[in-house]
Amino acid sequence: MMRVVVVGAGYAGLSCALRIARKARGRAQVTLINGSAHFVERIRLHEQAAGIAQPVLALDELVRGTGVQLQLGWVHDVDLEQRTLRVDDQAVSWDQLVLATGSEFSKGQVEGAREHAFTLEARSLPWLEGALPAIAQRKGQLAVVGGGLTGIEAAAELAETYPSLRVVLVTRGEVAPECSPAAREHVRNTLHKLGVELRERNQVIAVHADRLHTSQGDLAFAACLWTVGFRASPLAREAGLPVNASGQVMVDAELRARADVHVAGDLAFVPGMPMGCKSAFPTGMLVADNIARLAHGAATRPFRYRHLGYCISLGRRDAVIQLRGSYLRGRLAVRAKELVCKSTVWVMLAESKLARFTNVRFTPALTSGRAHP
Repeated sequence: MMRVVVVGAGYAGLSCALRIARKARGRAQVTLINGSAHFVERIRLHEQAAGIAQPVLALDELVRGTGVQLQLGWVHDVDLEQRTLRVDDQAVSWDQLVLATGSEFSKGQVEGAREHAFTLEARSLPWLEGALPAIAQRKGQLAVVGGGLTGIEAAAELAETYPSLRVVLVTRGEVAPECSPAAREHVRNTLHKLGVELRERNQVIAVHADRLHTSQGDLAFAACLWTVGFRASPLAREAGLPVNASGQVMVDAELRARADVHVAGDLAFVPGMPMGCKSAFPTGMLVADNIARLAHGAATRPFRYRHLGYCISLGRRDAVIQLRGSYLRGRLAVRAKELVCKSTVWVMLAESKLARFTNVRFTPALTSGRAHP
């Protein structure tokens, strides 16, 4: 029985573990390790910051009956030579390891950002969510640093939710650099209608307790939200795997750092592939399929990434869907964006149900001594 250990239960890791359990049934024992007991819908964290309640998705419910063994805890050490890792005080061995520990906002390159800026992450988000109503009541200013998708969505959502909150979006380049000129102009116009002040081509030099020091001068704030500078989880680098400047693992065409170590999601460096859920699912599923092929003695396959476009919410009443040659906006884009967000959970639920169904079918076949087709 092949021992498969998946570290990280985000979009990539959870979908990967469920898919391996389904496709390698009877040939692989799958252990999923995660520090939290809940699946985090990362693409909706800007909504949570605005006080929009999100459903709680318990990992034990998602893996129950699928054959995936959930182990809660933090991985502190990975020994590549012994093929073991340490989860708190327990050693876990593997035959095939999947690293899917994702990424986080990097604040270390700008003085004071680590100490004085919030992020849309689990340890920071509750503080921001709790502070915003009082800041808005006294018409305080929120500085959002970063003109990419995360910064735009957060600025629009918070400005719409708290009309008295003064939101300033600061970016060193243009806002929405991923978009076409026409789509970018729509983003600018919508942010302006929501009362968001844009400070483009403005480099943040330092973050102080009550202000940004920028290339265009100081900018006072009551709170600062940092949405730039993603870096990969340090686990792979600490294990001695080859990484790039952002901490992403250098992988081969089949998303392997070595024959027994696979990498999925933001942690994997694939030229031309951005970080985010748009890459998490394809990489997680390719890794799962390849491990299932190994379990069945079949040849593995290379990964091919296809970029389909970007989805940007602009509050609850507007959005932009940037396709290759055109873009959608307005209500139609809002519905499309919401469909995309919901589909990420649907994928998880579908994999979970299929794994349960396979488990139910497979178990009687084992106990009766018949080989399952």
